[in-house]
Amino acid sequence: MARKNLPKSRKARSTAVIVTAQPLTPAIKSRIAPAIGSELALARLPGDGGEVTLASGVTRIVGRNYTTATGTVPAAEIYFVEDSQPRGDGPWLGEADKLAWIDPATGYECIVMRANPAGYLSGFVGIPESHPLFGWNHEAIPADLGIEVHGGLTYSRICDSGPSPQRSLISEARRICHVVVGHEPLRNATDHDAGAGHWWFGFDCNHIYDVVPNDARDRRRFMGAETAAEYRDDGYVVREVLNLAAQLKAIAEGRPAPPRKGPTLPAIGFDPQRGGM
Repeated sequence: MARKNLPKSRKARSTAVIVTAQPLTPAIKSRIAPAIGSELALARLPGDGGEVTLASGVTRIVGRNYTTATGTVPAAEIYFVEDSQPRGDGPWLGEADKLAWIDPATGYECIVMRANPAGYLSGFVGIPESHPLFGWNHEAIPADLGIEVHGGLTYSRICDSGPSPQRSLISEARRICHVVVGHEPLRNATDHDAGAGHWWFGFDCNHIYDVVPNDARDRRRFMGAETAAEYRDDGYVVREVLNLAAQLKAIAEGRPAPPRKGPTLPAIGFDPQRGGM
């Protein structure tokens, strides 16, 4: 999706709190535009309908797809989190801070999430207990299984179920667990109980060849020319998530890994230190 007329800075965000879901009407859209950064964010939500819930600097949208530069995601949940959004202008303007959906091709649950406070994106795929890699540490997976994803796998863990059945919007926005499907009412929290846990594999875009928006150490600047460091936007990360889902599905079915989609990956061996959430 082309980015035009990027604002010099984000508009002041709304302090209004909506404690129950409301239809995503034009009037509500204009009201939440400041809360999610700008009209650029609304432009990523094509179609009509949907519901929005706001609380404590978090905006949750359900019932709308999400558009990136590489395609449209059939999103189940979209979160914009005020204190997770990167500082200053950049290609991250308008991006969601968490995007959750079920991949139609594999049936696997998928998440893209922004790390706080660094501001880079990470991707995750959840597999059921029937999968042969359920419970595996990502570092123990044999290379010949064909998993190839940006920076290599850096995450493997059971569903993060949270401290209690009642979870706040901010905890949901940073939780790696089941994707909530449908217009489930939220009263400043969610009482969704998905049952048995999934095992999640993930990767991050916090490597020497990645631009990290809020990297206070700026450890990549001195190697920028050598690594061609760039910001990995939501379109890039969504595509990597779908690649990972396809690879995991092939493993479950005993098939060779399918061809990757997208550009050639940076060489993992060039990164002297892997990042993580």
